[in-house]
Amino acid sequence: MISIITCSVDPVRLEKFSQNVAQTIGVPYEIIPIDNSSNTYGICSAYNLGGSQAKYPYLCFVHEDVSFETEGWGHRVIAHLQDPSVGLIGVAGGDARAMVPSSWSVPIGSKHIHLYQHYKYTKGQSSLIRETDGADYLTRKRVVALDGVWLCTRQDVFQRFQFDNKTFTGFHGYDIDFSLQVNTAYAVYVVFDILLHHFSEGKPDRTWVKSAMLLSRKWRSELPVSVNLESREVYALHHWRSMRAFLERLKELGYPVPQRMYYLLYYSFNRFFSLRRVGSMGKYILSNK
Repeated sequence: MISIITCSVDPVRLEKFSQNVAQTIGVPYEIIPIDNSSNTYGICSAYNLGGSQAKYPYLCFVHEDVSFETEGWGHRVIAHLQDPSVGLIGVAGGDARAMVPSSWSVPIGSKHIHLYQHYKYTKGQSSLIRETDGADYLTRKRVVALDGVWLCTRQDVFQRFQFDNKTFTGFHGYDIDFSLQVNTAYAVYVVFDILLHHFSEGKPDRTWVKSAMLLSRKWRSELPVSVNLESREVYALHHWRSMRAFLERLKELGYPVPQRMYYLLYYSFNRFFSLRRVGSMGKYILSNK
């Protein structure tokens, strides 16, 4: 009933993943590993290739460095996606996306996360992350953008919306872009009844920044977007919150002051322009050289 597509770079990790799926999924399935050990594909191309080979009506696009904690999770995937209004589910996402390049984790109101996060590149403490706006964790929460660690959809949705391998040729941006595509016709949700372990964290490097900029450019006529009908004032606050996060990311990655000032101005001249806000952000850049 479920076709599982993964972009694989490590045969040992893939074997562990396959064993875990066999022990936990609880429904008929197939695993379609796209061998990317030679870095042949970007993740969009790998996922589109795998999706084209799928024989089952439900598709899961997932990183191979995960394991599932929930027994019978396949039944729960199907239960969510049998609702024809639902087009895509995941385990982490945010309720809005600004015009400024940003991740799903800079929401207007709430971000929603339900997974065990482990760390490979930093010294973070492995832990269960359960974050939402106070609702029952056994429900699902609507979002506009999901994290790509685990994305589940139906064949009919995938036939209508595929991963954009022309714009996103690497390994960033694909998840938010696919979420925004699906969000134009269906509801996108974080679900709280499926729990998995993710054995590495994201690496928001300069390639991530480039992809975030490409995404903002592609969706500029539709952004900002939220799960709710927000006022201009709320969208403006979200815009400048996202700008601050963007500028902080640029500083962390070593972008020089003139380049940070350029991006501040580039993403400021729109309907949310505020001389006071631009001045404040400019002072922030100059005081954090």
